[in-house]
Amino acid sequence: MLSGRQIEAGGRPLRRLLAEAAEFLLPQHCLVCGRFGAALHDRCLARLPAAEPPRCLRCWRPGAGTWCERCAAGGPDAPAFDGLRAPFEFEGAARRAIIEAKFRGVTALLPPLARAAAMTVPEEWDVGLVVPVPLAPRRRRLRGYNQAELAAREIARALGLPIELKWLRRVRETPPQAGLTAAARSTNLREAFAAVPQPSARNVLVVDDVTTTGATFEAVARALRSAGVHRVYAVALARED
Repeated sequence: MLSGRQIEAGGRPLRRLLAEAAEFLLPQHCLVCGRFGAALHDRCLARLPAAEPPRCLRCWRPGAGTWCERCAAGGPDAPAFDGLRAPFEFEGAARRAIIEAKFRGVTALLPPLARAAAMTVPEEWDVGLVVPVPLAPRRRRLRGYNQAELAAREIARALGLPIELKWLRRVRETPPQAGLTAAARSTNLREAFAAVPQPSARNVLVVDDVTTTGATFEAVARALRSAGVHRVYAVALARED
């Protein structure tokens, strides 16, 4: 029999296994309409709060014009990534779907969200590879999976691109970003990622579940650029403005 400590230590992976078993054995019901048949029906996906234009074409913040003031000014204060997209606002049913997928093991919600994200990637980005934002090893062990990786696999499949899981790693475990100010988020992730040198790397598409200030994507972009990647683009399932 497992001790209390063993049960506690393995609780999250166990919940993940139970969630997978439930997905396999029980009929899925839609998060939005509650009807059986899918975790998220296509017609219900279309009802999620969309991150609609007008938005800055670089950082995807809402606002009039093609570029926001920060991105238009350029220089060292501009984002480290070359472009960002997200299909949904992180609110309402979109927020519930991502939380269910991220923390409660309902990963069947990720494929429809990821396919919607893939549709936002402009052809002119000319990306050749998909890279998920990695979790810290301890956090991945506790959760049992990396939701960004699962989404990235679906996005890569939708775009017909390869996915690379070894280029990027998290070298420093950081506190959660939620609740931090924009400045604190940036400081929190400083030198948190490292990338394998890629001197002839093509344009890369980085995938995460949610973006707020873009700090995670910026930290990842700096690591990839230092490893030789030419251009770094980003896509999230949702953006919190």
